[in-house]
Amino acid sequence: FYQRGDTKLNYVEGPDNGIPFLLLPAFDNRWQSYSSIIPSLAKENHLYALDTRGRGRSDHTAGEYDLKYCLDDVVGFIETVIGEPCHVFGHSLGGWIGLWLAASRPDLVSSLIVGDSSLDVDGFIEAGRSMEEREFNKRLMDWAGKPVEELVEIFTVRYPDRPMEYIETRALTFSQADPEIYRDWYTGRLDKFFDGYDSKKILASLSCPVLVLRVEDGLIGWEEVLWARELNDGLKVKELDGFDHWLGIQDGREQVVIREIMGFLYSF
Repeated sequence: FYQRGDTKLNYVEGPDNGIPFLLLPAFDNRWQSYSSIIPSLAKENHLYALDTRGRGRSDHTAGEYDLKYCLDDVVGFIETVIGEPCHVFGHSLGGWIGLWLAASRPDLVSSLIVGDSSLDVDGFIEAGRSMEEREFNKRLMDWAGKPVEELVEIFTVRYPDRPMEYIETRALTFSQADPEIYRDWYTGRLDKFFDGYDSKKILASLSCPVLVLRVEDGLIGWEEVLWARELNDGLKVKELDGFDHWLGIQDGREQVVIREIMGFLYSF
């Protein structure tokens, strides 16, 4: 565990096989969401994976789940535990943390890989005010913190075509999540969650190599890509055809993402 003030954050560390590489999971995920890609990435990197506050085995900190708290946690983790600049791969929530981190503390980030995190946060905030999105996040909030056995029953009905391993893993993930992480999302207050996050300033400030993984049915539209490249023409964007927001990491297609990540790291 990494102790940051009164907050204890769970992480795992691999063998020292190269340059430090930090994995930051998606919004309600644990570090185990990267289990399928960890063995390959750990062969040539010194791998770390962190449970964001309120998820996995990290402490619950109700009222302190805004993105700025997550950013501060990661800054402290790199400074205290890793102790040198590192590559960062952030999926969804992890991507926003990574973008803000690379822009505000370029001394800590060697390169950044963003996995389907909206680049135009202002547009994302506006979309989050819709009743459809709020109802969706209310359902997630209701699931969070329930006993694993109850969640297995719920997910077995909801995902009839998924293998039991997926259902049990998803059930454990939600059982360990603090329902309060969804509060701003359920109430349509993403402006509060993203307080201090300036998309234009962040994108324009990025100086390290950056790879953005875009998927067909995800959070990044092509108009966003063009807009982001006007702010920073150094952004590399890779389209993963036939993939959704989860990038194939949890459905047996992880080799595609592994290939893109390693190819990017070998490119500079």
